[in-house]
Amino acid sequence: MRPTRRGFLAGATASLAAAQAAGALAARELIPFGSAVMISDFRSDAKLRAQLAKLCDVITPMNELKWDWVRQNRSGFAFENADEIVAFARKNGKAVHGHALLWGDALPAWAKELRDPKETERELVRHVEAVVGKYAGQIASWDVVNEVIAHEPTPASPWRDTVWHRALGPRLVDIAFATAARTDPAARLVINDYDFENDDARTAERRRQVLALVRRLQDLKIPVHEVGFQAHLYAEKAIDRRAVTALARELGRLGVGVRVTELDVIDWKLPADPRERDRLAAEVVTAFLGALIEGQRPQAIITWGLTDRSTWINEVFKRNDSARARPLPLDADYRPKPMMAAIEAARRLSEGRRVP
Repeated sequence: MRPTRRGFLAGATASLAAAQAAGALAARELIPFGSAVMISDFRSDAKLRAQLAKLCDVITPMNELKWDWVRQNRSGFAFENADEIVAFARKNGKAVHGHALLWGDALPAWAKELRDPKETERELVRHVEAVVGKYAGQIASWDVVNEVIAHEPTPASPWRDTVWHRALGPRLVDIAFATAARTDPAARLVINDYDFENDDARTAERRRQVLALVRRLQDLKIPVHEVGFQAHLYAEKAIDRRAVTALARELGRLGVGVRVTELDVIDWKLPADPRERDRLAAEVVTAFLGALIEGQRPQAIITWGLTDRSTWINEVFKRNDSARARPLPLDADYRPKPMMAAIEAARRLSEGRRVP
């Protein structure tokens, strides 16, 4: 059990001791910060490993727990790559966030051919039982379902078209969550999705659909603990602060927490000047995190990588000039950028707020 503020003060015999105790308590109340990491970068980059150990409270294996890494062979499971990252995290006193038990992408060839509902359900249950069971007591939280809401949902068609949905329909979510909850009752179970933060009709419908998904699980008495905001933020788009706060508050009323799972800034339409891009990136991060924290305190703020040396944005969101993307808290030389300062400031905004 962690000491309380009262316990600290009761043992203090001088004002200096009391101040030190209060400071220690405040430090523990900071929102945990973390980063996802790929095994190739982790193995090849000693500086990256040092920064993960220094800066992070939480580490996410970026790809190594996805189906196409773990299940290339249908008859078995390959955990070696994930094991390496999990062992590093545990050795260095870090929590691990698991990503992802069910996603429509990143599948081995055999899984893409699943059609029969009974066979598909058997494979899904087998996978979740094996992966969650393997890391029970080691991985504290899981993205149970990733990106199950359609990119452009409608009330009549809210689901993303995947092999899972074609075989199982909406039950895919029920099966995945119920199996994860049964396999590791101590783990926090997360619906992870993107595009909750902008001011347009498509994003508003995505917010409505994630609330509907939470309520569906609750109506079925299936545990759901958090919604993960991926937060791949478009720097040229304003954050709908009121809507983000309202979504977080409504989730809190439902007893469901929030987590930032994949934070980075898509800067493809910003000026090439790195100082200007860094300033604008920090502004959008500040706006998003401030709005989210106003709604409720996140369980963690996790970035999709730690340094600009390695990011998916260079390949997916190509600029019209020769400048490299600058989406992450540290630059390519591991120097902290204004985005890191924005995250640190946000971590302190929520001291004392309730967490569902």
